Amino acid sequence: MNEIELQTDRALNVLKDFQCRTVDYVFKRLWKDDRPAHRFLIADEVGLGKTLVARGIIAKTLEHLQDRVGRLDVIYVCSNATIAQQNIRRLNVTDLPQVTLPTRLTLLPAQVRDLDAHRVNFISLTPGTSLDTTKSHGGIIDERLVLWCMLKRLPKLDRGGLYNLLQCTVGDDSYKWHMQRLPTVDDALTREFLATLQRNRALYDCLSNTCHRFRERPGTGWSAEDSARR
Repeated sequence: MNEIELQTDRALNVLKDFQCRTVDYVFKRLWKDDRPAHRFLIADEVGLGKTLVARGIIAKTLEHLQDRVGRLDVIYVCSNATIAQQNIRRLNVTDLPQVTLPTRLTLLPAQVRDLDAHRVNFISLTPGTSLDTTKSHGGIIDERLVLWCMLKRLPKLDRGGLYNLLQCTVGDDSYKWHMQRLPTVDDALTREFLATLQRNRALYDCLSNTCHRFRERPGTGWSAEDSARR
């Protein structure tokens, strides 16, 4: 019996009968039926063990896929980072080396190598920081450092303007310190990102023009229009 199977038994043995029936049915619909489901909704009242059911489904799925795929990624979408950190530990059904990523999808280019180095990965995402594209803000410095590492490879982009553009509200000394400690971004993701950006001509032109506007820092700061462009 291997490590994943051992953890499967532990995950299932703590379940009540109705929870076990749910795990078995969902697993059957996802993996065993002739026309399997690609998604499944489990709806129940608070406190009836939906997280434990999810843990059981994950355990059976890992056991089912372990000899079929090289790397297994479990993606957990949660309302906020605090709950995500708590529940990711509860959903972990294997003692194999793994990595739990932060809650921002935009940091993925700097973390792909960590994923490839592990057999099983648990990735938690929160909609507010990864999936909501309606908000207008500068994100966090780590995200902008990833953007810098990718965008600076565009040969015709004004790198001085890009440097100023991505600084946002970070102080000059702190910004210089961060720029000396850049992450390593994945080459394949970077190439695809830049190719997609250049195919979107309107977006690329907007970026290029904005970098040009930010090339020289005005003495009194950026205008409201400049901030909106950024």
